[in-house]
Amino acid sequence: MADLQSALFSRLTTALSGTIGTRAYWSKVPQGAAMPYLRLSTISDERPQHLGGYDESRITRVQVDVFSRSYAEARSISDSIISAVAQPATVAGVKFGRTKAEGPRDLGEDVEGVGFVHRLSLDLLAEHSLA
Repeated sequence: MADLQSALFSRLTTALSGTIGTRAYWSKVPQGAAMPYLRLSTISDERPQHLGGYDESRITRVQVDVFSRSYAEARSISDSIISAVAQPATVAGVKFGRTKAEGPRDLGEDVEGVGFVHRLSLDLLAEHSLA
């Protein structure tokens, strides 16, 4: 069955294969994951409706955090994410409209035993429906 999480994972890892490979994780990142990587979290998933029921299309807000040891690399990956989702596409049975990006926000911090980790956070407002 087609779902937003699988389709967005596929869309991002395909576009970013040269930098993150398949290191994109929904909510929980495995301990010791190699950087750079993405952490994705669904923030809101409104289901618009009308008198006849729910609309097929909806907009889901997904937070994408880019973790890297280098600010330049994190920024480059963030820019690549925005480019990857800007145009409509159909991926893994999900039809994406144009996705709006907000950010990135710079949330880097010192991590004990690791050093400074650059974290840039984007909010993607993904318009989508089943294809």
